[in-house]
Amino acid sequence: MITISFNTDSNMPLYQQIYNYIKKEILSGRLSHPEKLPSARSLAANLQVSRSTVDTAYSQLVAEGYIDAREKRGYFVNPITHTQNFTPSRDPLPVSSHSLEQSCTFPYDFDPDAVDTVHFPYSVWKSIGKNQLDDPHNFISGNPLGDRGLRQAIAAYLYGSRGVICTPDNIIVGSGLDYLLQMVCVLFGRNAIVAMEDPGYRSARQILTANGYHLHNIPLTHGEFDVQALRRSSASICYVTPSHQFPLGSVLSISHRQSLLDWASEKEGRYIIEDDHDSEFRYKGKPIPALQSLDQNQKVIYIGTFSKAVSPAIRTGYMVLPSALMSRYRESCSGYACPVPRISQAILTEFIQQGYFEKHLNRMRKLYKGKHDTMLEELHIHFPDDLLHISADNAGLYMIIHYHGSLSDGEILGRAEKNGIRLRPLKGYYANLPASYQPAYLLGFASLDEIQIRDGVALLAEHVLI
Repeated sequence: MITISFNTDSNMPLYQQIYNYIKKEILSGRLSHPEKLPSARSLAANLQVSRSTVDTAYSQLVAEGYIDAREKRGYFVNPITHTQNFTPSRDPLPVSSHSLEQSCTFPYDFDPDAVDTVHFPYSVWKSIGKNQLDDPHNFISGNPLGDRGLRQAIAAYLYGSRGVICTPDNIIVGSGLDYLLQMVCVLFGRNAIVAMEDPGYRSARQILTANGYHLHNIPLTHGEFDVQALRRSSASICYVTPSHQFPLGSVLSISHRQSLLDWASEKEGRYIIEDDHDSEFRYKGKPIPALQSLDQNQKVIYIGTFSKAVSPAIRTGYMVLPSALMSRYRESCSGYACPVPRISQAILTEFIQQGYFEKHLNRMRKLYKGKHDTMLEELHIHFPDDLLHISADNAGLYMIIHYHGSLSDGEILGRAEKNGIRLRPLKGYYANLPASYQPAYLLGFASLDEIQIRDGVALLAEHVLI
């Protein structure tokens, strides 16, 4: 029988004290599934309280799923596997290493995800924003797919720059890759198996895993996605970054692209998610056409964002769905409102339509190429070829250095931090680290000026890697 010592000096009602006691016993594991609780009548008699007091406590426990009420049988403890043996603590929660990482500032932060915020046309953005704030139309609810004007602007831009074939009716506007992947998860439920590049984009991996998806990580072969390994898997969805593989930077060849499209077409229900994360920035040769532009059977889900081209702070991305999936989306996701504020959509629409976006991209390509070339030059000046192998493919906002010296990864990161340098190890992007792995690091250059790049690389040579 349950015995509770009531706190008669407390303002907490008796039913609440009974509820708290039983809940705590269940969470601690002292009451466990499928144990039967005393009847409300017998517990009330034992505790010398009214039957209604116990009924109220039991009702709350049933409502929250801690116990189950079975007709003519009584109350039973539910299986609470995710909280059993949990011991509440009054100690402050430890600060995670990720939180510490974000809170620390480094004079030389080679962040591969950062962008140049100094040269953004703030005055233009501010002027457009002021005009859009004066438009009452921007303060009413909008289309759940995103404002049609923005979707039209995106469709025109994608066709002209990436060869993507779509209409505004195939486009969904969302607040970045994470939201758009969540929508993909809603579309496919939780039964799909997803093949991913290894190494690959870890945020996408985390989002898919958090949504219950089983991931099949496929190692790259000479920097390219192994389509034959994909065929041997049971995956029905494939997530790739074909135009600039993240993080290795390789480009998926036309033969591999065609093989990938063939795989998707061979069986009903197969789809490819193409993440075109930084296609705007190539510094040599012509832009690589999107995989979607080669798709004749509507098997590619194309996703992009304005995070690199404009700013990650505007939290705006887009997804182009094949017609069949768009019909499914309208049926199953019509209750989801577009998470991007209409003011932000209106500003971005005008920014694109008035030609400011293209002008900004052209300017940033020149600036980023200058930074790219400066970093490459400094690395060649300060490091012998037998110590560092440099992967710089004239694209994107970072390059990779592969270290062939005697220092361990931990020693390198410790030295770097001591000298005010923040590095991103390549190993953090692997699901399964190869046995042959040697220390390698992504060196982002976008947010640094040329002086910081020169000084940072010199510090790497003098105090970290040599």
